[in-house]
Amino acid sequence: MAAYAALISLMRIIDDIETHPSPPMSLDKQQVQSLTQIVTFLQEFLEGYKSPYEYSDESDPLEIRIMDATQAVEDVIESYIIDTIKLSAAATDDSGDEHISCIHFYQDLQNVIENMDLIKKEVTTITMEKEVHNRKVASGDGGLKSSSNEKKHLMVGFDDVLLRLLHRLTDGNTNRKIIPIVGMGGIGKTTLAKGAFEHKLIKEHFDICVWATISQVYNIGETLREVLTQEGESSSNIDERELKLRLHKYLWGRRYLIILDDMWSIDVWDRLNFSFPDCNKGSRILVTTRMSNLAAHLTDSNSLFKIGFLDKVSSWTLFSKIVFEEQSFPTKLETIGKKIVKKCNGLPLYIAVIGGLLAKSELTLDYWEFIEENLSSVVNSDNDDYCLTILRLSYNHLPAYLKSCFLYMGVFEEDSVIDPSKSCNYGFLRDFLNQ
Repeated sequence: MAAYAALISLMRIIDDIETHPSPPMSLDKQQVQSLTQIVTFLQEFLEGYKSPYEYSDESDPLEIRIMDATQAVEDVIESYIIDTIKLSAAATDDSGDEHISCIHFYQDLQNVIENMDLIKKEVTTITMEKEVHNRKVASGDGGLKSSSNEKKHLMVGFDDVLLRLLHRLTDGNTNRKIIPIVGMGGIGKTTLAKGAFEHKLIKEHFDICVWATISQVYNIGETLREVLTQEGESSSNIDERELKLRLHKYLWGRRYLIILDDMWSIDVWDRLNFSFPDCNKGSRILVTTRMSNLAAHLTDSNSLFKIGFLDKVSSWTLFSKIVFEEQSFPTKLETIGKKIVKKCNGLPLYIAVIGGLLAKSELTLDYWEFIEENLSSVVNSDNDDYCLTILRLSYNHLPAYLKSCFLYMGVFEEDSVIDPSKSCNYGFLRDFLNQ
């Protein structure tokens, strides 16, 4: 990632100099052409490069060399620009020193270009070896690729639970009910809630259906505005107290379903409770949470929906659908596939991440064994961030240009809704968000 970013930075500097109306320096056209070809080649290489160190905490020596060589070129160019500006500021008449500085610059630049060219030749060898390997794979029966069509929310293993939840939401009891869905992270709480929220029966049964995401860092005022906005109510420039009163008034006399996703704090509910009136219309409030004490605070134990791990059959079915959709599972991959699924321990998030990774990769026995081996090291590690380590597998397989897009998401608050047309200056980033 750092190497790819360094290449982009260097190309931007070259482009700025070449297109500037009054550049602080001039570049030799032949050197620019040579440098541009090398940088473009290395960028294309990194976009498809699978580092042997991607599952390790160690840095890839090849990527470090590319980054260091690229930054060396950038340093030479920027140093000369600074020297030129200093000479100009001093208004010296000693043109000989400036001429000598120019000669040294072109020599230094040529040296670092030649260093990058050596790396390019080494990368060319790696690329050719990979192509030979791919041709060998393609000549056998392992060069298949699964479809990359967009997959809908998979409710595998949740069919019975969803039916019970739908019944609880529409059982005819006129009292307002709070129904917490409780389970560990990645177990499928939000998936189950979304399955109910989007169900035709729910849309027909309730007058109002609203979804609000809470998260660990919450803002009650923004949550209230989110609910009101979804129903077309104007709520700008209104304080929290007025928002509560307005929402209470709006919901009064209607049968509503409010889904509060990812709630962590009892304080959130205590501050929102007043806004959701009980007017004997059969309204429901569905809360997803990891916190058992919060769930117990909301309702009695009989109203809880506790989600457990997927069983062996459901885990395999989910994995198969993610990787192959409706296609049959290749016999030669079944044994290793079941080993991979077993190590996901019935957690839907892990199965979805690993399955999605394999769905976009070459379906070869060697590669699946490689994934299974590295997955073993993750499972057996003492790292408490097991979930993040699993998710890193998916991040590692993003194209280089999308990794920067993904990291850009860090500037937004957790679970915030991002409008690509308003938040992003770069077209490629808008395309990434709209996928």
